[in-house]
Order: sequence, then C-alpha cells, then structure tokens
Amino acid sequence: MNELTPFDAGPDPELGAALREALDGPSPDRFVSRMKLAVLHSARSETSWDVLARWAPAGLVAAIAAALVLWLALQPADHLKEAPAQTIASVPAQMEIAPAQPETDVLVTTILEGR
Repeated sequence: MNELTPFDAGPDPELGAALREALDGPSPDRFVSRMKLAVLHSARSETSWDVLARWAPAGLVAAIAAALVLWLALQPADHLKEAPAQTIASVPAQMEIAPAQPETDVLVTTILEGR
C-alpha cells in the first residue's frame, strides 16, 4: 500500500518538493504574491448561483419537454373508446364458424341481405 492515489490523505511528495523549491528559491515573495493573486481570482470565480443561471435555459427547455410528453401520455385516448368495427365474415367462413347452422340458411340470408 505504498502506492499514492488521488484519495490519499497524506502529504504529496512531489507537491511538497515543488513548494519547498518555490519558497526557498531566489524570489519567494514573487511566488507568494502569485499564489495570493490566484486565490483572489478563484474567490471571484463562478458561484453555484452563476452555474445554475447558466444552466437555467436548458433546464427550462427540458422541463417543458417533459411536461409536454407527460401531458400527451395522460390525454384520454378518444380513438380507443370508439366501438370496434365489426367485420362480416364471408359465406364460406360463416359455414365454418357456425357448422350447426344449416348451410342453406346462411346462403339464403346472404342472398337476401345482398352481401
């Protein structure tokens, strides 16, 4: 377990060496002023409100799209409530479907109804 990972809580030897070199080098005041300027600049960077404000238009579009999909999904399906269309079977099919009915009755009914 001597291998360093980004999640180690211990000191980083490379970073420590770089900081010692910068602070013990020829111009430590320059390094300190650069670090103060970097901290000041990072303090002025985006806040979480700035990030939320940047994402707001995309979030509104996504919310509107989700509401539209939900609205369409919850609409009553009027076309499904209509009575299903009835199909009339042909004479040979009727003879096969209802074999107990005499064939002559099916043929006479078909001719009289004009099918």
